[in-house]
This record gives sequence, C-alpha cells and structure tokens, in this order.
Amino acid sequence: MHMMRRLKSIASGRSSVSDPGGDSGSKRPKFDQDGSGDTAVEPRLSDDKPMRLDQESSSSHRVAEASTSTSMKPAKTEETSADLLPEGMNDMKISDDKVGGHNDKEAEGVAVDGNGAEAGQIIVTTIGGENGKPKQKVSYMAERVVGTGSFGVVYQAKCLETGETVAIKKVLQDKRYKNRELQTMQILDHPSVVQLKHHFFSTTERGEVYLNLVLEYVPETVYRVAKYYNRMNQRVPILYVKLYTYQMCRALAYIHRVVGVCHRDIKPQNLLVNPHTHQLKLCDFGSAKKLVPGEPNISYICSRYYRAPELIFGATEYTTAIDIWSVGCVLAELLIGQPLFPGESGVDQLVEIIKILGTPTREEIRCMNPNYSEFKFPQIKAHPWHKLFGKRMPPEAIDLVSRLLQYSPNLRCTAVDACAHPFFDELRDPKTCLPSGRSLPPLFNFSGAELEGLPVELLHRIIPEHMRK
Repeated sequence: MHMMRRLKSIASGRSSVSDPGGDSGSKRPKFDQDGSGDTAVEPRLSDDKPMRLDQESSSSHRVAEASTSTSMKPAKTEETSADLLPEGMNDMKISDDKVGGHNDKEAEGVAVDGNGAEAGQIIVTTIGGENGKPKQKVSYMAERVVGTGSFGVVYQAKCLETGETVAIKKVLQDKRYKNRELQTMQILDHPSVVQLKHHFFSTTERGEVYLNLVLEYVPETVYRVAKYYNRMNQRVPILYVKLYTYQMCRALAYIHRVVGVCHRDIKPQNLLVNPHTHQLKLCDFGSAKKLVPGEPNISYICSRYYRAPELIFGATEYTTAIDIWSVGCVLAELLIGQPLFPGESGVDQLVEIIKILGTPTREEIRCMNPNYSEFKFPQIKAHPWHKLFGKRMPPEAIDLVSRLLQYSPNLRCTAVDACAHPFFDELRDPKTCLPSGRSLPPLFNFSGAELEGLPVELLHRIIPEHMRK
C-alpha cells in the first residue's frame, strides 16, 4: 500500500518532517488556491475509490470552499483604520447598512417564482403571519454570487425596503426530506453564530423547489484573512489569532453543549469575520447533525485538511470531538501560515498526521475505531511541537494546539475548556484593546444556558473578574 511505503520511508529516516514554524526553510504545499483541501476524502485506509455517501440525509450537502458569506450590521461608532485588516485586501469595505427590523425566525416559508440568483433580479416574498404577527412583504434584489458548490449557490442581496445587505443561501429542496440545515439554524441564537433572518421557497420553470435561507451578511472569512497575510509573507497578528480561535471555541461550546449539534465542517472558509470589529461568526450548517449515541453517522464528512483521524479510520460512532480536532488544525494554520496536515488524499492525510503526531498506539487506534485495533503501522516518533512551531511561538499557543490535536477523541479538550485556556488570558485583560485603542468585540456576554452546569472554577476562568456581576 502506498501509505505503508511512505510511513516505512519516514520511519527509516529517508523522509523528513518539514518545519513550517521554524527556520529550516522547508517548503510545504503553497496555501494559495481557494478550496485547497476541501475535497471529501476516503473514509477507509485504502487507495480504493471513496465510499459512497450514504443516505444519512439528503440535506447533508457537501460544502464548497466558498463559504456562506453573511454579515453583521456595522457598529455605529466612527471607524478607525487601525482596526481594519490591511488595505490590500479586496472587498474589505462594509457599507453602512440600515438596520432592518426583520428577524422573524418563526416565519413560514412562502414559495415565490423564479430562481432568484441572477444579478439584478428582484425576489418578493412575505414574512410573519404566525403567532399573531402581521404578514409583511419583503423584496430582495440579487447583487452577486459569493459562493457556489454542490449544495447550491450563495448570493449577496439587498432588501429594497430597508437597504440592508443580506446573504441568501439557495439549495435544492428534496421533497422526501426536511432540510436539516434549516431545522438547525432555526434553533440557533448566539453572537458567534451567523443569524438566520427568515427563509422562503422558490420554484423554477421546471418545477424544481429551492429553499432560500436569508442570513446576515459578513464580508470576510478567516480563510481570506490568512491567505492575505500569507501572500505578504507575514503571520496573522497573534491578537487576531486569539480573537478568532476564542470565538470559534465559544460558538462550538454553544452548539455542542446547549444545542447538542456537531458542525462537522469546521474550516477557515466557514468562519466569517467582520474586518472592522473582528467579530467572528460560525456559518454553514449544511453538514451539521445532532449525534445520537449508538446511532451511526457517515464518516465521509468534513473537509480533508481538517478531518479528524477517526473519520479517516472510517468511524461511524464519533462525537463532537471531530470539531475540536478541526479547531486545532485551524489554530495551527493561523500560527504557521499554512495548513498543518496538507494531505493530497484521505490516505495521504493520515500520513501527514502521523509524521507530526507519531504512530498512534494500539489504544489510540481502538479509541478512534475498534475495527483497526490490530492494524500494524511502522513506528514513527512524534515530532516535538516546539520544534514544529519555532522558538518565537508563545508556549500557551503550542500547549493549546497539543490539547486539541490528540488521537484519542476523549482526550481532546472540550470547546468550553478551550475557552478557559491561558492562551486567551490576554482577551480577559480589561486593558486589552484593538490596535487603535478601540474595544474588543463582545466576548463574555454569556447566556444562562451557556453557563449552566459548569463548575465554579471553570466559570471563574472563562468570565473575567471585571465582567462578573
């Protein structure tokens, strides 16, 4: 097997591990092309063609690299250039959207005519009409497509009544199934999760029915931010790395603990960023699912560079720990400026992981997938994290990465534990602010549901003293 040959070559010393964070100058695949690593990978340890996506649900659409760009309304305070991302980035301006009063998550979807994705086309629908709320006509003018893929299309649109810019994600509706993404988004309500405003259905001349999710519009993604700094041969400023990673962990703590949902496609493209405030929003719940113990799930899930090893081993009874592995991959990528595990296939992905974490023990393999517990791998030693990241990397950052990227899913720290990690202590310091002196985005406005059931010691770690009542 190709994988075994590569691992034996590494074990014998004929192949070395690159040092993206150090001074070796070793070259890894360029992090430049949009969608790198977004192809779904083989869930079995073989070079055979990948397992067919099972019929877990027709709404588990594969997600394209162009994420659902959606947005929050800009702050009314005066903008200062010191807080913005570098001017060299394209499309970095945010218009002063008018505040729209439409936030009807309970609105009944209404069918309208037309595809609704052509630039300049006007889509008219209604919201309200439930729970005694009056019906209200809303018109959207499609402006441009901002994302396409097997799931459908995402386009930017403007509400003609309010002038508010929104993102509309349009997906083909399979009449045999309820749309899981819609069901999930209707129960989500969190400052670090993109907001669903309402939804409607549209039909084509051929009678195809499309679901349209109207979402808040956020102009940038962590992927584009990282790519910009990479092209400038710079690292993402460590304060931004802390802000983005903390908000990502907080979003996952909410959906894992409060909602009970696993996202299953955490990657930089699905992390939206407001370039003025640096507030992050988790988006694209097309692969999200409530994981029920004992109920099998597809392992053919999540974008390749961010896929947890148990998925590569074909596990079907995994946990929300697969999202935590993805967080570790995203954090490492922001720190070193390129993907940590840039595998070219599912099998190659495992090779990249073993090159850094070393050969998994029999117990670790059993924790990932008991069916592979007797699988024999060449013995490769783990590459020390401090050598991988270099001497200048804050030790707290390296420690957090090591706690997230564990072979055994049950040994990875949880999202809420990650929020309490010392790496984020700077964010809890009341003196910390953005480069211009402007305040950080809201980070500690926890709801009662987010804090329910947490030990007192953990509460004291995640809530700064100056924020406690």
